[in-house]
Amino acid sequence: MSGTQDLDRKYLRSMPGLCKLACLLCSFIGFLCIVCGPVRVSNFRGSFYLAVVSLGFVATAGLLLARLLRLWQRQFCRCDPTLWSLAVHASLALAYFTASGLVLSLDIGAYTAAAFFGLTAFSINGLEAYGNYRRSRQRDVATQTI
Repeated sequence: MSGTQDLDRKYLRSMPGLCKLACLLCSFIGFLCIVCGPVRVSNFRGSFYLAVVSLGFVATAGLLLARLLRLWQRQFCRCDPTLWSLAVHASLALAYFTASGLVLSLDIGAYTAAAFFGLTAFSINGLEAYGNYRRSRQRDVATQTI
């Protein structure tokens, strides 16, 4: 008696799953770099970076859990998960790039390390957005009729 599996374990071993896990790790390490840095967290650049990283962590974890638990197929059958992921990853890439540029302008070692992890998360989100864009375009071309 084997029922349908509620957990998509193969997704964690796929390229999008590994990218999301790497982005979560980069966000967490960047957060720790800013919090443990020698400058007070109340400055604008550090606070903005922390807000972007926190938002990125929550959004990426939400997308990962939605895909892992197959929520797209169950509750949100009318929405297109590829376009949602495209919008989320593109906006996160832009936010990570802006926050990392602001943090990198300070000449502090911990902030430079945080900027490195922020730029790594930027590149991962940019690649994810590009992959989702290509996937949505391929599906649009495949469903066209003459």
